[in-house]
Amino acid sequence: MPDSIVNRVRLRYEILGDKGPFVVLLNGIAMSIGHWQAFAERLSASFRVLCHDLRGQTLSERPAGDYSFDQHSRDLSSLMEKLGIDKAHIVGTSYGSEVAMSFALAHPEKTLSLTVIDGVSEIDPLLRATAESWMSAALTDPRVFYKTLLPWTYSSEFIGANRQALDSREDAVASLPKDWFEAFVGLCRAFLALDITESLHRVTCPSLVVVGELDILKHRGFASTIAEHLGGPVKLVEIPGAGHAAVIEKPGETADVFLAFFKEFGL
Repeated sequence: MPDSIVNRVRLRYEILGDKGPFVVLLNGIAMSIGHWQAFAERLSASFRVLCHDLRGQTLSERPAGDYSFDQHSRDLSSLMEKLGIDKAHIVGTSYGSEVAMSFALAHPEKTLSLTVIDGVSEIDPLLRATAESWMSAALTDPRVFYKTLLPWTYSSEFIGANRQALDSREDAVASLPKDWFEAFVGLCRAFLALDITESLHRVTCPSLVVVGELDILKHRGFASTIAEHLGGPVKLVEIPGAGHAAVIEKPGETADVFLAFFKEFGL
């Protein structure tokens, strides 16, 4: 996978597919490019799919200091310009969905459509307390940190069926360098500053809002708020049996929802 220097930060990216319009996939907070693999491959038959690790994430540079959704939006805009991408369908999951909404607000001329998967447009007290617990754990013990993420991220069925793989993931997280965890805390601080509900009416492109049926972190209430405030045509869809990480638990079903939206809205 190649790198690009964007706004003085090295970003790792990958493009799948060689025909059709561009779709940009934006990571959840602890995700990396590889987590999109099944979803991206499903789309790559009809689209050119751009994935990248945001500044602060695993494969990209992790500069010291805090981050912001405005900065992520500028990074994506600059990366698209470097790659010769004028416009794209913008898709994000969790933290990436909040980046996607921020990008659509800042760069409507580059946003063909917006897809928000398991995202929020504002922070409630429980979500704030959850993120703060992750921040504390990240700076204390990598294994404790990982264990605090699991019940919020996946459904019970997925955890039960993938115990061995999830245990291996714990070992991988425990081996990450200290600056990964420091950057994670910076990303959380950016998240906790999110408050864009009242601005969403300015997003007038076709939008898809997706939520996992069993998502207890960023639940249907948040999805409904987003759908109600977006300014253009909107479709709200629930993924049956999926927890928060719908693109990992149910990549095929989630990709099919996007493809159906694309067809329904004539995109």
